[in-house]
Amino acid sequence: MSGCKKGFSAPWGRWWPGAEAKDADLRALPDAEFVEAIYQRYLGRAADEEGKTHYLRLLRAGRGRVRVLKDFKQSAEARRYAQYRQRRRAIADFLRKEHSPLLPAELRRLPLPKPRIALLGTCLAEGLLQVALDQGWPMRHYLTDSGLQNTHPEITPDQFDAVLINLTLRSILGMAAEGGDGDLFHLRPGLDITQVQEQAVMRLGQVMDRLLATMPAGLPVFFLAFLEPPPQLFGVLGSNRRRSLYTLVRALNDAMEQTLVEQGRAYFLEINDIRQYYGDAAAYDGYDAHYTHHSLSPVSLQGEWIYQDILERLDGALRVLRAEDPVKMIITDLDNTLWRGVLAEEDEIVPWRHTEGWPLGYAEALLECKRRGILLAICSKNDEGPTRERFQQLWGQRLRLEDFCSVQINWQPKSQNIAQILRTANLLPDHVLFIDDHPLEIEEVRRAFPQMRFLTGAPERWRHILLYAPETQVARVSEESALRTDSIQAKAARELAAVDMDRDTWLQSLGLTLRFDRIVDVGHSRYARALELLNRTNQFNTTGQRWSDAELQDWLASGGWLLAARAEDRFTNHGLVALALLRHHGIEQVVLSCRVFSLGIESALLVEALRQMQEEGHADFVGHFTATGRNDACRDFWPAHGFTQDAGGSLWRGSVVPDAPTWIRSEGG
Repeated sequence: MSGCKKGFSAPWGRWWPGAEAKDADLRALPDAEFVEAIYQRYLGRAADEEGKTHYLRLLRAGRGRVRVLKDFKQSAEARRYAQYRQRRRAIADFLRKEHSPLLPAELRRLPLPKPRIALLGTCLAEGLLQVALDQGWPMRHYLTDSGLQNTHPEITPDQFDAVLINLTLRSILGMAAEGGDGDLFHLRPGLDITQVQEQAVMRLGQVMDRLLATMPAGLPVFFLAFLEPPPQLFGVLGSNRRRSLYTLVRALNDAMEQTLVEQGRAYFLEINDIRQYYGDAAAYDGYDAHYTHHSLSPVSLQGEWIYQDILERLDGALRVLRAEDPVKMIITDLDNTLWRGVLAEEDEIVPWRHTEGWPLGYAEALLECKRRGILLAICSKNDEGPTRERFQQLWGQRLRLEDFCSVQINWQPKSQNIAQILRTANLLPDHVLFIDDHPLEIEEVRRAFPQMRFLTGAPERWRHILLYAPETQVARVSEESALRTDSIQAKAARELAAVDMDRDTWLQSLGLTLRFDRIVDVGHSRYARALELLNRTNQFNTTGQRWSDAELQDWLASGGWLLAARAEDRFTNHGLVALALLRHHGIEQVVLSCRVFSLGIESALLVEALRQMQEEGHADFVGHFTATGRNDACRDFWPAHGFTQDAGGSLWRGSVVPDAPTWIRSEGG
């Protein structure tokens, strides 16, 4: 890798199926790519010119690919490499059993094929490529540098599931430093590192813009973070953190992340926490080469693990973007789960003895999940009054019972309490995680809700799983994330208020107000929440369709718009809870948050949608419905509002605007 040349670029790529691909997949490649593929697959290196010329000559002379491949695999180098990989994999598997990976898989239930990746970068990216191939990832490597003069490859969205870009640090620095020195400039006397930093950030933005301009719409694009050099470079007593290469590279990562978040056109993929988790000494080549080389060594097992986790993080990011099987609620036990010991058996409670260590870390993870919009609930077998007092005594203001949307503390079977929690939150068990230290309690709940996910065993691992599992991640944290717990608590309060009233009186008493927003592009302040609602709603979702950010932006550009409804009643502000996708005379999808079922919001949304479509000159309307197995809650949505179904089809047609609910007041955005 140290022989990579700055400025190298080639507008072509190499497509290599993963290690699990059959030889038939290799034989289907064009001649030159076939030769490159068998070298990488069976020798673990790029083809040398002499060898490549030799095999191309054999193929063009009529030698069959089956014969060429058979002879190649029997070569001495190929046999040695196969033995080396086998020994290395055995050692790696053994050591991994003793060292848990950073990225957990305990909550994963949906096995999906490995995504097809277009990898853009110089030869510094080939370590990642090799590990990808060994792990069975289909990946094509486009050799390209990060200069402004480079020609970038043409990538088509039907070939790939994502693009991964590994920018070349020394190329960015070379464009920013005086004389094009992207390697050692930071050690020159009198250098003003802040000026180079400003130039480097500017050049980085230009390179990213040029790359993104060549990316096809609808294809997720990820930029790998730069590897940050160690802060200790200017000596033990030197000023290492403020005016060093370490500071500059961190600033580049900060600028890259901020730019991508603001633009919404691609995603930042952090990798420095992964290398820190496994340790730099045997993986980061800055200790042996130079800090601007910006590379990992796949020779070490730690380097291979880092590359493997980078790929897993990419896969997890794609799952998050597609909202694959997310956790929407975490239900936790208390004794030996949220604190050490059984508090009812303690004569004297000293808070730190029960919360210090893993319980505090677990609470930290729960609060982070709440910030992401995941609901929290408590299910505990205890006496309620004393337990609530002890909870306050232990946690004070660090963690409060108000952080939980439902608290069930009694001596009923936990499956009954969890059933009540699910009713309160109006959630399917598929999207709920139950955490309890007692395996028998887990099994009792599992029998009642086999679709639910569970954690028990070593509590030290729970925090890690909650923070890093893709199933607990969200693409963006919206304003509504902070309102979700209040909304469920308000739902319980509404239901309690309904006990002594007939339904009409109860609905009128709510003081329910809807405010509508028309979203036509990504610049709208509520666009991110609208995308989140589309991809996280299952029960009231008329088609079940999932949308990537790019796909939704393309749809809006084609003439569609989103009609979003924000709800507020006398109990709480619910935020954006309902959405209709409208284009021409079609209502292509309607979704409603489960937190506001049975309030008539979907009817008010439809009335407003049809009214706006009438204003645009449409007299007839078309609605769509596709049964998903989980959206029975909206099966009768169209006929209930006067639409009639096409014979045997998924389309529903109507021409009359129904009456709006009288208990809902509607306002413009």
